[in-house]
Amino acid sequence: MEVILFIVVVVIAFYAYRAYMRSKFAGAFNISAVWLKRCIVGKISQNNPTGFFQLNYPMWEASNNDGTRDKRTNDTRIIDAWSELTIGGWRVRSKSSIELYSVVTALRAAGHDVALIPREQTKMTGASVIYSARQATSVMDLVRAFFNQKDMFRSFCIETCRANGYFVTESSKPGFDFYAELGGVTGLVACSCLNVSSNVGLPAIRQLSDANVLEGMPEMMYITTGGFSSQAISFASRENIHLIDGSQLLGMVHAAWGSSAAAASNIPYTEYTLTQQELEAGYPSDMQRR
Repeated sequence: MEVILFIVVVVIAFYAYRAYMRSKFAGAFNISAVWLKRCIVGKISQNNPTGFFQLNYPMWEASNNDGTRDKRTNDTRIIDAWSELTIGGWRVRSKSSIELYSVVTALRAAGHDVALIPREQTKMTGASVIYSARQATSVMDLVRAFFNQKDMFRSFCIETCRANGYFVTESSKPGFDFYAELGGVTGLVACSCLNVSSNVGLPAIRQLSDANVLEGMPEMMYITTGGFSSQAISFASRENIHLIDGSQLLGMVHAAWGSSAAAASNIPYTEYTLTQQELEAGYPSDMQRR
C-alpha cells in the first residue's frame, strides 16, 4: 500500500511540476498557458532572445516512398517525432507539430521574435510582394511589386476584388482567371500585369469573350496594370466587358487598403503564418492529424 501511495505521489508531483513549468513560461512571455497544454517545458543554459523552432512529423514504421503506410505488412506502428522551440533560456517540446506552432503564433502575437522556418520564408517572399502592392501610391509601384513575380498578380487581383466586396471563386479553366460575384451578379475575370505604357490587345479580350461562350455569365471584366488598345476597347464595349486599367486598379487598391504608403519591410506575422491545411501537409496523407 505504501508503495502504491508513493507512486501516486510521484506521479502527481511529476504532472504538477510540468504544469508549474508551463505556467512559468506563459507568465514570462505573456501568453496563455492553454497553448502549452500538450507541451513539455524546461529551462536550458542558452539565453537567446530570438526563438528558433523546428516542426517534425510522425511517420509510419513501415512506409512507402510517399510516406503512406506500406499495406503489404501488418505493421501499423507510428514513429513519433518531437517538434522543438527554444527561446530566452527555455525549451518547449511537443509531439504535435500543430500544437507547437500554436505556441509560436501566440509568441509572435505577444511581440516576441521567432525566426522563420523555410516554409514560412517561402510564404513571406510571396507575402512581401502582395504587401508591397497593397502600399502602392502609383501604378508604377504596382508594376515594380510584380516585376519578378508576375505569376502572383492573379492572386493579388483576387485579393483586391475580395477586399472591394466581391465574392471570388478561383478557376483553372482556360480564358479567364476567376469568377467574381457582386450584388447577385456573377462574371468572369481575367488579368495580366503589364508595363504602364503597354496595352492589352484584342486577342486577350477576345479570349475572355470566347471563354464566356461556354460559361454564359452576364458580366466580364479584364484587369491590368497597363492600358487597352483601341481595338480592345471597341470590342469590349460591344461584348459588355468591363476594362480596368492601371489607374482604376490603383483606385481599387486604395479603396481596400488606403492610399498612404507603409514600410513594406514591416510585414505582419499574420501574412506568413502557416494555415491549418499547410501544417497538416507534413503528415502522411493516410495518417490522422494529431
